Amino acid sequence: MNSPLKFPLGVTAAALLLATSCTSMAETSGASINEQRKIRPVSAGNTQTDALGNLIRTKELTIEQSTTIRPANTNHYPNQPNYNTGFGEQNYSFTQWLNSASYRAGDVGQYQRYLAGYVGSNSVPPLDQLLTTARSWEKCGYEQYQLPPRELWSNMIPTLRLYDQLKKQGVIPATAEIRSTYRSPGLNACAGGAGASKHMTNGAIDIWVPEYESQPWYKSGMQDKLCQFWSSQGEAYNFGLGLYSTGAIHLDTQGYRTWGAQYSDPNSYCRYIN
Repeated sequence: MNSPLKFPLGVTAAALLLATSCTSMAETSGASINEQRKIRPVSAGNTQTDALGNLIRTKELTIEQSTTIRPANTNHYPNQPNYNTGFGEQNYSFTQWLNSASYRAGDVGQYQRYLAGYVGSNSVPPLDQLLTTARSWEKCGYEQYQLPPRELWSNMIPTLRLYDQLKKQGVIPATAEIRSTYRSPGLNACAGGAGASKHMTNGAIDIWVPEYESQPWYKSGMQDKLCQFWSSQGEAYNFGLGLYSTGAIHLDTQGYRTWGAQYSDPNSYCRYIN
């Protein structure tokens, strides 16, 4: 039987050292390859990517801003208040009248501010009502609207205060409208006004309630309330009250009196109430 093959001690040690070195080199090389093949995430701080993103966002913002729909400016007079009916609809006949003279809008604005300084802006009625002349303006050959002479402006102040109180106390409804205010003497005569009508002094307003035209019971109830107010508080306001069969109501503050269709006290509706 042959004996096992024997190697010198030096050769054996050298072989073991070579095997260990090869194993270490293989592991090290594998690690290097894995590190090289490793997929790194894109850096959030990448300058080029951020710049492009910001550019896109900026462009989107610019487009959005440039396509924003802005509400139209409905104020025809930038330095003056809005002149409207008070119900959200522009009164174009009134606007046309304002535009018919270059100075008119400024003068009307002064009148509005003058009244607001005494009664408050909330107590100044819509100007297309406050400047209405008479229902027969066209037939008489006059304008539908007229600004009273400046020396008569103060006469409207106590009448507006009375008108405001009548609404606040529920004597007349909030929907009441003014249909006639200042009239020149010529228009007053043509319209059938009294010879000493307070419309000519800008101290009177004629009002009506549109929805009561077809509701006589409501109209009658309102007239009763007006007579009761006139009887109990009218003297303090120097209240002149005229009630007409047509439903029109005359208010002024230039003499404590009441009358009906014939402009005399015996014809007053209030004499049947008191």
